This record gives sequence, C-alpha cells and structure tokens, in this order.
Amino acid sequence: MEKVTITLEDLISEGKELKNSIIDVPSSSGGLFVFSEYRFQDFQKFEIWKNKSWRFLSSEFKGDRCINDFEVIENKMSCRNYPTSMDKLIGVLESCEFISRIEYDKNDVVNKTPSQVINITNTQSQSQNQDISINVFIEALKEELTGSQLKEIINLSKNSSIETAKSTIIAKLKSFGGDVLSNIVANIITNPTILGQL
Repeated sequence: MEKVTITLEDLISEGKELKNSIIDVPSSSGGLFVFSEYRFQDFQKFEIWKNKSWRFLSSEFKGDRCINDFEVIENKMSCRNYPTSMDKLIGVLESCEFISRIEYDKNDVVNKTPSQVINITNTQSQSQNQDISINVFIEALKEELTGSQLKEIINLSKNSSIETAKSTIIAKLKSFGGDVLSNIVANIITNPTILGQL
C-alpha cells in the first residue's frame, strides 16, 4: 500500500471545497423557517475530511490548543450552523499554517547550525528511499510467487538462523522453477524507482 502524504494546505483546500458544497435545505412544509438549515452534498466526504484533519493536528501539533479548538467547534456543529462552523474549522487549520512558519523560523534561528539542518533532511530522505525500496521488493515477490509459495518462504525464514535461512530460501526459490528467481531480480532492477537510485 502506497503512503499518502497529507499537508495542511491540502486540508485547508479540501475544507474550502466542502464549505462551498453546503446547500440550504428548503422548507418541506412550504412555511417560513425561523432559522436556516443546511446540509453537505456528501456528508461522508465531510466526515472523512474532519477525521483526517483531527488526526493530522493530533500528530503534527501535539499539545497545541488547535487540537482542542478544532474539537470544540466540531462538537458544536449542527445543520443550522454548517457554513459558520466550517469557516471556524478552516480558520483553525490556517492558524496552524502560521504556527508552523513561526516554529520553523524560531527553530532555524535558535541553536541550529546549517549542518544540523542538512542532517535532518538527509535522514528523512534515506528513510523514504528505504521504504520505497522495501515496497518494490515486496511487490516483486508478490508478482512472481503464489500465495502458498510466499508463505513457504516466510516460514523458512522464521524457523532457522539467517545463514541457514539463506541457503534454504535459495534452494526453495530454485525449486519453484529457474525463471522465478531471475524474474524477481529483473522486476526489482527494472522498477523506475530502483533504476533512479542506481
């Protein structure tokens, strides 16, 4: 499964689209409403956006009041105040965008040397490349091996030492047919992500 990266800008943009999708509910009795009622064209999209936003805030802004602010506004939402509440929720997200810039500037100036900043960037890049490489390898195995063959390989690696596992796995792959092992290696090498790293 491919990792999906969510950004604050994406959540803000999606929130604005959801706000624009709110529609006024006409009176079914033909009478006059004392108050307006609203609904989302697709309430499930709102629920997904709300939960993504809440999780994003919880992971990226731990301990910040924006998490509580978002939750309080969301709890007070009703079909009578959807447009106003959406403006407030989007406002919380936009304030976090401002907080991110302030925190970045403050951390960049105070007790940071250029080499420390570069090291942090390199660490993140290496981690992403490793994740991608592992995913490419796993996909190559899944393409060439049946489910039962893959289970056999996994069981062989669990039940023995690394050195013993290597030789038994190689023997097992050869027993699946001469082309299986070479096809796995070819799939890995010809993957555009891996080719870019060679």
